[in-house]
Amino acid sequence: MGYQDLKAKRIKAPQRKRGGGAPSGQTMSQALADGIFQINTSVSTFQGLVNMLGTPKDTPDLRERLHKTGAYITDLVKDTSEKLKQASEADHRTQVHASKKIADAKYAKDFCAGLKQFQKAQRLAVEREPAYAPPISSSLLFCWHSLQKWFLKY
Repeated sequence: MGYQDLKAKRIKAPQRKRGGGAPSGQTMSQALADGIFQINTSVSTFQGLVNMLGTPKDTPDLRERLHKTGAYITDLVKDTSEKLKQASEADHRTQVHASKKIADAKYAKDFCAGLKQFQKAQRLAVEREPAYAPPISSSLLFCWHSLQKWFLKY
């Protein structure tokens, strides 16, 4: 799952397993790496959509994609956060090799960096969305003027 899948709107929100562990066939480390990769890739897409706000490409469809991408990232963040929590608890409960603890700490650091980028892009989106309203299409404007003329007649 990568950028192209998200761009093509084929990625669905991550499904949580009962018990919250890693998906079958995946180690917890692989699941964390995958989740962080998906977050970073999706945040890049989100930032690109935010950058289109206020340009000629700013349409209701763009805003819908922006909101869907934001919701998808939020789901990824929740899922990956839960996995990080489980990995941290496992590191504290059992005898774990130091390299696993270091790897888990790196995942936590990378997760926080991706989350900060997402929050920064969200703040920018909140600033830009109300400031730039998408232009009304000419056909909608024509329809509105036709209705006004019709109402003025009667």
